[in-house]
Amino acid sequence: MKLTATPFDPQTGELLPVYRDAYLRGDLARASAQAVEAYLHRDAGQAHTTVTRWHELQADDAPAAPSWVQQQLRFIREQPQRFRRRALSLVTVGALLAGVSMAASNRPSSVLPVTKLAVPSAVPAVVSLEAASAVAPAAARTVLVHGRILNEKGEPLAGATVLRKGTAHGTSTDAQGNYSLRVPADGLAMLQYGYGGYTEQEVAATQSTASATVTLQPKAPKRRHWLFF
Repeated sequence: MKLTATPFDPQTGELLPVYRDAYLRGDLARASAQAVEAYLHRDAGQAHTTVTRWHELQADDAPAAPSWVQQQLRFIREQPQRFRRRALSLVTVGALLAGVSMAASNRPSSVLPVTKLAVPSAVPAVVSLEAASAVAPAAARTVLVHGRILNEKGEPLAGATVLRKGTAHGTSTDAQGNYSLRVPADGLAMLQYGYGGYTEQEVAATQSTASATVTLQPKAPKRRHWLFF
């Protein structure tokens, strides 16, 4: 017997579970079955619930699924095949593009237009040599500054640091307090002498300060302030 009443709740408009099962069993009239299918097309949640309910009814030897459920099951079964076909097509296109790019990069050099090659003139070469000869001495203008660092007693300070101020370029003294450091000869470099517990000194690195002996003085002890209440 075909059910002919409306399969939807008159207040909420939702599909009634009783008519959903009747639709899956094929007990609805044709007009009501078409209305249910149109409703399932609009509501994805109800569509999923309907397909799940059909699997539950299969355990009870329910009749064949209606046309809409058959379409959904066919779509689910064909998804892996569609994915494999799409992946195969993408791989094929990628291989074709890679072959075209490799063929373009491995073209013989004989097809290059020879007429576009320009012959360099002699004047730019002479200019470039003059520029290189002018830059080379400027880059090599350095001076080797060496000296000795002593403490207030005239004893050598081993491990004292000598830094070019404003840079990370520097050196340290040996066991006799001697050091050597190459700095630019423009007279703008400032040497910074330091040792733990001693006051730092700064001296301009020029030709006159080469082989200089620097004496560091110990830092003054900090005064302790006592508070009396």
